[in-house]
Amino acid sequence: MARGRWKASLLLATLCACGDDTGAATEAGGTTGIASSGTAGSGSGSSTDAGTTGSHDSSSTGLSSGTAADESSGGESTGSEPPAPYEPIRYPAGRVHSPVTAYVADQWRAYAEASADPFEDLFFKAGASSTVSPNTLFCFETDDSTDLGRHMALAPALAYFRGGDAGGTSPFGRSSLAAESGRSAAWVMGGDPSPFEQEWAAIAPRFGLVHYGTNDMNLGATYGSAMVPFHDAMMELIDEALSRGTVPVLFGITRRGDSAAADLWVESYNAMIRGMAQSRQLPFIDLYEAIDPLPEHGLRGDGLHLRAFGEGACRLTEEGLMWGYNMRNLVALQGLDRAMAVVVDDAPSLDEDAPLFVGDGTPEDPLRIDDFPFAHAGDTSRASTQAIDAYPPCDDADESGPEVRYRVELDEPTALRVMVLDRPEVDVDIHIVEADGDGESCVARGDRRIEGELPAGVWDIVVDTWSDGGEAFVGEYLLVVLPCQPADEACAGAL
Repeated sequence: MARGRWKASLLLATLCACGDDTGAATEAGGTTGIASSGTAGSGSGSSTDAGTTGSHDSSSTGLSSGTAADESSGGESTGSEPPAPYEPIRYPAGRVHSPVTAYVADQWRAYAEASADPFEDLFFKAGASSTVSPNTLFCFETDDSTDLGRHMALAPALAYFRGGDAGGTSPFGRSSLAAESGRSAAWVMGGDPSPFEQEWAAIAPRFGLVHYGTNDMNLGATYGSAMVPFHDAMMELIDEALSRGTVPVLFGITRRGDSAAADLWVESYNAMIRGMAQSRQLPFIDLYEAIDPLPEHGLRGDGLHLRAFGEGACRLTEEGLMWGYNMRNLVALQGLDRAMAVVVDDAPSLDEDAPLFVGDGTPEDPLRIDDFPFAHAGDTSRASTQAIDAYPPCDDADESGPEVRYRVELDEPTALRVMVLDRPEVDVDIHIVEADGDGESCVARGDRRIEGELPAGVWDIVVDTWSDGGEAFVGEYLLVVLPCQPADEACAGAL
C-alpha cells in the first residue's frame, strides 16, 4: 500500500452524458405510484450495505434490515453470469453505501491519477457540528478508545489511516480547518484561500469525508431556494477536490427532529446529495438509512444532533451501535475501507450489479424515471434534440435551446416534487407535458421546481434550455424527482 502506486491509466469519463446512458436493467418490484412495468431493477444488493473484497468489511451495520452486506437479494455469483455493463450507474435509495461496479472503481482510480501529490493514507474532514464533535472519528486515534466488535475486518483500514501523518496526528485525530460548527458548504468554499484550500494545503489528502446540508437548509428564503447555493457550493467543492486528485466521500443528512417543516425536506436534500455523488460516480453514504432505525432515531433530545454511547463513540459493539455517533463512525470507517480497497488496493469492483439508466433522453427514447427518488445529471450542451421552442399553455419563455426528455408512468395519482439544479452559467427549465407531447401539451413549468399532483398515466418531463433570443444557456444540470411527503400540503396540492 505504498503511496503513489497506480496501475491503470484512465481518461476521466464524462458522467453526465444524456445519450450514453442507455442500458438494460434487471426486473424489480415497483415503487408506490410508479407503474411496475416501467421499473428498472437495482440488481443484486440494491437494498443492501454492499461488502468489499479481500480483508475489507462486509458486515451488516447491525440495525437496518436493508443494509446487511451478506443479505444481497441476488445471491452469490456462480461465475457464469455476464459482467455488469461498463457504464455509469444509478445510486439507489435504501442502502447505506452506494454501489461500486467495475466502472465506478475505474472512475475513482482515474480521479486519483489526476495528481500523484496527495498522500494515500490521509483524508480531510469537511462539515459542521457533527464533524467537529469529539464523538466523530477522533476516538479511532487509539486502541484504548476503539472496539471494532464484529467488524474486525475493518482493522487494516483503521491501521492504515492511523499511520497517516496529518500534521502531527492521524487524520482521525486532526481538527480540520474545513470543519466548524454552524457552517455550510458555501463557507468551506468561500474566501481566498477558502477553508477547503487551507486544509488541503496543510495535509494533501487522497480522500475526503464531506458532510453538509443540515445548516445549508436554513440559508435561503425557503428550504427549496436554499438548495440552489448548496448545490453550487457542493459541486465546486467536489470538482475542486477531484482536480487535485482527491476522492471525496459524500454523506447524506439525518432527520430534522427539531423542525417538522425542515424534516419534510430531508428526503429531497438527501436525493440531491446522492444525485451529486452519482453525477461524478463518487462514494455516497446514506446516514439517514443507517441511523434513523436506531432508538430515538439516533438523535439527542434537541432532535438535531446525534447521541453517543456513554462508554465511547468508537465502540462498534452491538450495544454501542444503538447510538447515533457510533453508527456514524462505523459507516464512515466502512466508507474509508471501501475507498482504500479500490484506490489503494486496486480492487476491480465491490458490487456485481447496480441499476442503470434506461433511455437516451430523446423524444424517441426518453430517459425512464422508473424508481423514486430519481436523479440524473444531464448536459444540454450534449443533447441531440432541439424540437420544442416554447410551451404556450405554461409560459411564453424562449426555450429554443437543446432539451432532454424523461418519462414517468404513474399507476395512481401521485404528488411529485420535480427539481432541476444547474450551474451559475447555465439556465435550464423543467416542463411536464403529455407523453410524446409537444409544447402545446404543457401542464406545468418551473425555473427550478414543480410541485403538485399528477394524474395516473404517462407523462414526460422536459429539461429545456432557455435562450435570450441569441445565446442558448446550455450546460450541466441535476434533475431530481421524488414523491411529496404525505404531510407536505404545500407540495401535494393540484398542479
